[in-house]
Amino acid sequence: MAIIQEVKDGKVVNDTSESTSTNKNGKKKNVDNTMGQEQFLQLLVAQMQYQDPLEPTSNTEWVAQMATFSMVESLNNMQSAFTQQSANSLVGKYVFINDGDNGFVKGKVDFITQQNGKTMLSVNDQLYDIDKLDTVSDEEYYEGAILANDLHKMIQLLPSVDNLTVSDEGLVKSAREAYDKLTDSQKKFVQKEHLDKLRALEDKMAALKATQFTGSVNELPSVGQIEEADEETLMKYNAQFADTSKLYEGLSEEQRKKVSEKTINQYNSIKDALAAASKKLGLKPDGGEGTDDAESEVADILQKILEELQAQKNNGEQEDNSNESNGNEDNSIDAGTN
Repeated sequence: MAIIQEVKDGKVVNDTSESTSTNKNGKKKNVDNTMGQEQFLQLLVAQMQYQDPLEPTSNTEWVAQMATFSMVESLNNMQSAFTQQSANSLVGKYVFINDGDNGFVKGKVDFITQQNGKTMLSVNDQLYDIDKLDTVSDEEYYEGAILANDLHKMIQLLPSVDNLTVSDEGLVKSAREAYDKLTDSQKKFVQKEHLDKLRALEDKMAALKATQFTGSVNELPSVGQIEEADEETLMKYNAQFADTSKLYEGLSEEQRKKVSEKTINQYNSIKDALAAASKKLGLKPDGGEGTDDAESEVADILQKILEELQAQKNNGEQEDNSNESNGNEDNSIDAGTN
């Protein structure tokens, strides 16, 4: 009599009609069909018990089966020990866990534990199956990946090159500063497409700033108009030039390279003409009239106020001393009278 048992995918099927069993509460539960050491020994004993006595299995075959089983069991134990040791070495390491649809979870492994026969990693106060582990890194690698990811998000929020305006200059500068703060190794995490976009935006911004400055210079009066201007008109020219000068001072070296030589020469000529005309009329290039005289006059007024305050203070002290002397004299008279 032989024992017949269905085997599927290397596992013994206990019930060929269904893969689940029912507990006392009427709920179905999964049947563990895993072939373990105990099940193997039961089958081996049954095979020995019901073997054909006329054609018994040889001792060599029994030994071979036992040796094969022992080898498989040893490999399983070795793999479990290796997995446990590897998990222990992850404590304190920075890891990236692929959490499926939830994306990647980043953080440091606080501890490991066992749940339902599985090794679990504690990251950011959550437990994750070690099988979901994607990357293990040191602190520098981890920080580089995090900073690069933040930079990617920042660059993605920037407008396209075609929609860039001068008002976006602060955003572009912030992205460049964030990139420059990265170490050489951390910069390797930045994707080329994002870095190319940042550089393209910087080039476009330089062109926009140069165009803005050129337009401001073209709106300035000519040298002839400056030379013929009266005092009031010249003050307006100086104020207009001050705004243009602020634009020029705000240009970076790369942005100034975008300005044509003709515009620079025009700017310098107007600057010299304003200085000469202002000096001729006794004005400061910034539009102030008689600034030195005004400052001198204010200083004289302040000095006079200080002198008056000091004089009042001295008079007050003299009056106090006089009253005190009179009081002493009155006391002397009273004492003599008594």
